[in-house]
Amino acid sequence: MANDTTGNPWVLDTAGVITTNPLHILRMVWTPTTDGDDILVTDNSGHYTWNLKAIAATTDQEIEYVKELGGSSNGLNLVTLDHGTLYVYQ
Repeated sequence: MANDTTGNPWVLDTAGVITTNPLHILRMVWTPTTDGDDILVTDNSGHYTWNLKAIAATTDQEIEYVKELGGSSNGLNLVTLDHGTLYVYQ
């Protein structure tokens, strides 16, 4: 599956530069598939928005990790996404 930024939430499963435009992010939800999976999200300046290693996961992705932001971000870069899906709510 490719990244989908057409709706709300954005559904991201592939690392890369998602947008260089400023945006408002309410929260992000990550559903890793394997314990030890890593996620690293930064803005355009390289500031960490979210950096986490999963401590548990299931193959049906019933475990979620949530990052509440409720603020603006100068772009969005999904630097590392070992497995799973990141949902970005705006």
